[in-house]
Amino acid sequence: MASATTESMTARLASIVGPENVVEDLAERTFYSTDIASRGATALAVVRPGSTDQLSQVLRLCAAENLAVVPRGGGFSYTGGYTPTTPDTVVVDMRGFDEIVEINEEDMYVRVGAGCTWQALYETLKARRLRTPYFGPMSGYHATVGGALSQGSFFLGSTEHGTTAESVLSLEVVLADGQVIHTGSDAAKGRTPFYRFFGPDLTGLFLADTGAMGFKTVATLKLIQAPASQAYGSFAFPDGQATIAALSDIARAGLAGEAYAWDPHFVKVMSEATTGTRQDLRFLWGVFRASAGLVDGLSACLRIAVNGKKVFRPATHIVQVMMDDLSAAGAANRLKQVRAIAIRHGGEELAPSVPRATRGTPFTPFNVPERRSTLRNLPVNSLYPHSRAQGALRAIRAVFEEEREAMERHGVTSGTVFFAVGRTALCIEPLLYWQDEEHYLHNRIEQRSDLEALADYDERPEATRYVMQLREKLKQVMKANGAVHVQIGKSYQYLPELEPRVAELVHAVKAAVDPQYRVNPGSLGLTRK
Repeated sequence: MASATTESMTARLASIVGPENVVEDLAERTFYSTDIASRGATALAVVRPGSTDQLSQVLRLCAAENLAVVPRGGGFSYTGGYTPTTPDTVVVDMRGFDEIVEINEEDMYVRVGAGCTWQALYETLKARRLRTPYFGPMSGYHATVGGALSQGSFFLGSTEHGTTAESVLSLEVVLADGQVIHTGSDAAKGRTPFYRFFGPDLTGLFLADTGAMGFKTVATLKLIQAPASQAYGSFAFPDGQATIAALSDIARAGLAGEAYAWDPHFVKVMSEATTGTRQDLRFLWGVFRASAGLVDGLSACLRIAVNGKKVFRPATHIVQVMMDDLSAAGAANRLKQVRAIAIRHGGEELAPSVPRATRGTPFTPFNVPERRSTLRNLPVNSLYPHSRAQGALRAIRAVFEEEREAMERHGVTSGTVFFAVGRTALCIEPLLYWQDEEHYLHNRIEQRSDLEALADYDERPEATRYVMQLREKLKQVMKANGAVHVQIGKSYQYLPELEPRVAELVHAVKAAVDPQYRVNPGSLGLTRK
């Protein structure tokens, strides 16, 4: 019966989008039903519409058949963001919405399809010396605009401009029943999508929702002039407390486009890792591209050749800072102030090779350690006000100390990254590494050339069960220290943490846009009462 239902639905979906845009193969449906952390129920079908009208027809058909529908972007969720909770689900691959619809240089906004990658958007705007304030995650070579909007993503540009949501002016959204709506000034007759706050902020209802409220098809993002000058800083710190103090001061002063840090685990891995010639050349090309000119670029590459991996100081935390300004003098002044902050907190300046390379090739799929091994990894993100970040780090590290023997027994290791988000928040994100069976996303997303040389995977499901338990323990400690989360999906508690009346309001919004709760059931904890 299930096979007949699958065949029937795929035929009807194909009549809307064409047979080449419908997936019914079991292995492919399993892939699209799996994220980096876990596998959901295998979807009934996967469909890739290429227009708002096609998506509307797809959703109307699914509504008539009482099927759940789930939006999926580039596939980098690790919190069950798009994994189906029932096999009666159609996964909608949003990558067909990859058009850059309009670049309005006079009114300073860009309209872009939700399936466009951040790299494609960045390169197109760069040719016009433009940029969005937030301009993507490091996975932007594959990650989509819509995915980042749904996940509350932050990275490139986020210390100065905040999360991706803060760069959004308006949205086009298709609701569960196939109706199309617009938000911000774009919702008003005869207006363009130039302004977000025309009345209550309805745009925000569809941001950071991990796809629970509807299908974002087109986003209007702010534009800024691409900053003409940059400066870069790298600083080694003796411990995590000094690292957090420096990051917080840099963020509060509004000096950096991005400011983030690695703990000693990441520093050790990066210093010991052996990269191939191709990856080394990519790194140097990134450094060269981020330099002010030919002489500056050659000089920076020469310093890397001389210093090698001395830029990775063992047993230290390393803070990486990227600064933007309209002038070289302004960028240099920002660096001077950042340097003073770092020194005040015990930092030692290093050659800034990493931030240069990051800005030069921001979306290059670097040959990072997890792409050179069979290790799975699971981030556990948490954001704090600056005043509580120090205590949170102590509590998180106390958990790892308590769990040391169990982690060693299961072969689990951990590292932590830090990121200053806007002027008000600091992210502490432990990552857990362990060995288990080959994961569905591993070979599809990561660099195949590296994985072909690896030994067979060591199946250790007991290690995976332990990691999931450890994640829950970390989440409880984070909660006790005042954390909030991005990429909420189906993994972080949201509704139970809210005031009761606010939780009721969230349910009321969900019921208004999706009365049957068929859009990504379980995301944000939203299920029918």
